[in-house]
Amino acid sequence: MKSSVKPILFSRCFGVSSAILTRLGVFDPTLNIDTLLFPDPMLLEGSAHSEMRAARQTFDEYFEQIRKLLLYSKGDQTTAPWRAAKKLLSFPEIMGTCLGYGSGSISGAGAGPAMTQKLLKTGFEIVQMGIDDPDLFMAIGLFEEDFGPDLIGDMFTNVAFQNIVDFNKRIYGQIGVQTQTFSITLKNGKHYQAEFARNPTVSRDVPVILMPLDVLRDLPIALDWGGVQRVSEENREFRDSLNTSLQNLWSKKTLESKEKLKAWALSGPSAFGDLLDMLHGMDGKPYDFAGDKLGEFVWRTFGERLLAEFPFSVLKPLKMDHSSVVNVVDKIIDQFVYLVEDRDLWRELYTDTWDPRLEKSAQRLFYMCALSYCEANGLDITPEAESGRGPVDFKFSNGIDGRVLVEIKLSYNGKIPHGYEKQLDLYDKAEKALASRYIIIDVGRLGEKLKRVEAIRDARIAAGQPTPKVILVNGLRRASASKVA
Repeated sequence: MKSSVKPILFSRCFGVSSAILTRLGVFDPTLNIDTLLFPDPMLLEGSAHSEMRAARQTFDEYFEQIRKLLLYSKGDQTTAPWRAAKKLLSFPEIMGTCLGYGSGSISGAGAGPAMTQKLLKTGFEIVQMGIDDPDLFMAIGLFEEDFGPDLIGDMFTNVAFQNIVDFNKRIYGQIGVQTQTFSITLKNGKHYQAEFARNPTVSRDVPVILMPLDVLRDLPIALDWGGVQRVSEENREFRDSLNTSLQNLWSKKTLESKEKLKAWALSGPSAFGDLLDMLHGMDGKPYDFAGDKLGEFVWRTFGERLLAEFPFSVLKPLKMDHSSVVNVVDKIIDQFVYLVEDRDLWRELYTDTWDPRLEKSAQRLFYMCALSYCEANGLDITPEAESGRGPVDFKFSNGIDGRVLVEIKLSYNGKIPHGYEKQLDLYDKAEKALASRYIIIDVGRLGEKLKRVEAIRDARIAAGQPTPKVILVNGLRRASASKVA
């Protein structure tokens, strides 16, 4: 996320009830920041939307065409079939879904020429074995380096764009949002005239392409090693087909293990067929929006709710000198601690099944808390600021010199002591920071980490080294009568 980025929801921007979108089964995108979810083609058959179920056939027919082209090419890259397959396997990002890795924006890169070449080469090896399942290209994602969720999403939006257009036409008609005509030409040669709302957060004409909730996942099935492992454990025939060295693959995600899996999968039609069976046998489910394990949604409206329920006045210093910057930042941190410990913000650290959310979720909650309280005080806040030695979770700044760095860790993170000893020391030097704050939120499994951090802190103080202040926040579950959310 870039400096002072407030999430702008489609529902708020266009005056549509978020409850209506949920009832219609439509994802409510953040228009200015990508959400780390991806449309997974393996979920299409189970969708409640007819357009998405039809997209499954579109997907199959598209990749069956590629399979035949590769087969006809006989691996000769100079032939017309090979060139045609190459064109069909090019998947540039289609801006508008607001999904994927956008680094604080909604812009991605799409699949580049190198990945297209990998898909062509590996795809040819597979079709040569007689494999005729169009999902072979999904299976490639299990063992091909750099084959990530964004590529799956780009595949889907390029291949099934007409189905997506049909879905949007129906949904926009039901919610009554004004649209405009967009002329879109894809790299596979197809051209579309389609009606979408225009994204007002982007300077140029970019559509808002709505997506169904029930085809979105945080990790596409085709990349879910854990799912393949679970199915393999229940399938004796598949398990027995693995030799000893390969049985250890499923618990690893290293490049080496992917190379071994690829070698095994391409060893013959039986092996690759087993891999496809495992892929088809996985119990694919869309993202749990209610539980929100990733914390992708809980923070999006948090700032507004926070100011409405817990307004917090910080007097703007007459002079924003070093000590006043530190003072304001510390007051905001104190307010955050107060909300977590005394006003049930701790609940937002957990899913609806009381599993701790990811660390990123806590960082985003603090970000929105700080941003909401900072704006009236003339302070800039930059989350995930690059210091030259890696990301700093948050950086407050007033001019060049008045910087206060804040890093947040959840107690289950095994690198808490390392982060305190190494990371913040480097950040202090790189950023010329005025002060550093190291916040540890206890959600369980803290163990001896705090004692180790305190020992490191004491040693630094004794040595006269810059010493980040350590703040422990009680985020453990407990009974309470009030709620923030």
